Amino acid sequence: MVVTGAGGQVGLALRPLLPAGRFLTRDQLDVTDGAAVRSELKGADVVIHLAAMTNVDECERAPARAFEVNAEGARNVAEASAGHGARVIYVSTDYVFDGTKPLAYEEDDPPAPLNQYGCSKVAGEGHVAAEPGNLIVRSSWIYGQGANFIRTIVGAARRGDPLRVVDDQRGRPTSAEDLAAALAFLVASDVSGVLHVSGDGDPCTWADLAEFAIAAAGRPEPVERIDSATYQGEANRMVARRPSSSVLSLAKAERLGVPLRPWRPSVESYVRTLA
Repeated sequence: MVVTGAGGQVGLALRPLLPAGRFLTRDQLDVTDGAAVRSELKGADVVIHLAAMTNVDECERAPARAFEVNAEGARNVAEASAGHGARVIYVSTDYVFDGTKPLAYEEDDPPAPLNQYGCSKVAGEGHVAAEPGNLIVRSSWIYGQGANFIRTIVGAARRGDPLRVVDDQRGRPTSAEDLAAALAFLVASDVSGVLHVSGDGDPCTWADLAEFAIAAAGRPEPVERIDSATYQGEANRMVARRPSSSVLSLAKAERLGVPLRPWRPSVESYVRTLA
């Protein structure tokens, strides 16, 4: 088994769960290098493809690079894996949707991304889906080791900084550890196609998540709730559009027995690890 992008949040969380795997960081494998990908994937039976350009606003500023990594990188991995007889499990995103659906998004809902990150990941999904037996796992609002929203907002609260957070985007936070547990479960399955995996429980906005996280940190500072247009207008930089609702339906994952943890206790556990 090979894991690409193994230095990211999900890759780090997977390491103790898949000790026999070969974990390749960005420095060890550039997925845009087709020859390197073919070489490194030799002998693998399963490839968990995590390598991606995930900074949504940076993808908006550099769309060509986003497509090179997220689309062509996925093509390289899918084609090399098919050539070696390996199955690919590809982690994608809730941002493949436009947020206009009032209910949770099902796996067969048509993608309609609002930003370059989402567009590049949809293209990557297409390359992975072209090979039979592969699995696309869409997740949302991931946090773990490294930079993420929860770490940032808790740090700001502890410093006493003003907290102004978007309140018109809804989704479900997902712990990297919980997603890793689901991926480890799926490695041992024969599930293919598309599957949604995220934290379970009632959806929330970013402002709701901020209030919950800082309360869990023992710093219940006031959070000013703002809308996306206000945030974009004050950012003084390019800010990608986000879907107003990117809630993923978990019904299929539940039917398959995929381990899904409610997001609130996962956030509480995570906040306790933050110094």
